[in-house]
Amino acid sequence: MRNHVRAFLAAASLTLLLAGCAVVPVEEEPVPYPASARDRLVRIVLAEWEEWGRQFTDHTGSVTGAPAAGGRSEDMVEAFPALVAYWSAVPGSEATIARNRAGLRVAVTDPPNAPLLWAEVPWSAAFLSYALRAAGYDAVDVPSAPAHWIVVDHLLARAARWPGRAAFLPWPPDAYAPAPGDILCATRAEARGRYIGPADRSAEQGRAVPMHCDIVAGRREGVVEAIGGNLGDAVRMSLLPADPAGRLFESAPPGVPEMPAWFVVFENRAGAAR
Repeated sequence: MRNHVRAFLAAASLTLLLAGCAVVPVEEEPVPYPASARDRLVRIVLAEWEEWGRQFTDHTGSVTGAPAAGGRSEDMVEAFPALVAYWSAVPGSEATIARNRAGLRVAVTDPPNAPLLWAEVPWSAAFLSYALRAAGYDAVDVPSAPAHWIVVDHLLARAARWPGRAAFLPWPPDAYAPAPGDILCATRAEARGRYIGPADRSAEQGRAVPMHCDIVAGRREGVVEAIGGNLGDAVRMSLLPADPAGRLFESAPPGVPEMPAWFVVFENRAGAAR
């Protein structure tokens, strides 16, 4: 393991011991996942992206044209089953599902008076939870949660306690090239740019901070492909610029959508954890 990662894990472990971590069962031993778990995770997010109409956001400036018309959005009746599946992966989401089920009845019987479906609560963390559960990752290693910061804190704590065996290992974005099956996380909204690396987040473990996480679905020369939920009210692929070594650039080229403020890449250790 590289020296800077050892230093981070030691610091994170101390932070968690001092702060306490009621959310994360750090003493529960990690599950040894085969490499096929990572491959399954990638297949699942690609299938969801396909179902939503292969929508994408290009942060590289390398893609000409626009995605084909006809992509789904959260408020469409056709998207309802997918959103139910995502929220069903998050414990305690029964009320959210029930509210939108009632809204669906109005959308079908009285469309002009229908509420916007699934708009009242962000569902990006529910999408992440669904993908991980469907791929077979145990909640002891990565939880189902309604907010990304809960998942991030869990993964950081697990890596601090089990650096050689954790399902996901955190890296600063400038130190590691994301690969398919990895998880990318960024701060957003009023917290955008709050953290540079995972150690910054460990110092604020337990604090609710707006974040978003994507799952890496592919990579090619100069581009990392990541898929996330509730991006433009859909499951969407982000095309992210990367250097020749595959590490993410901090900013996007001029004239294209702003690059997310990534602060951690969680390496998927399926098939490699010891």
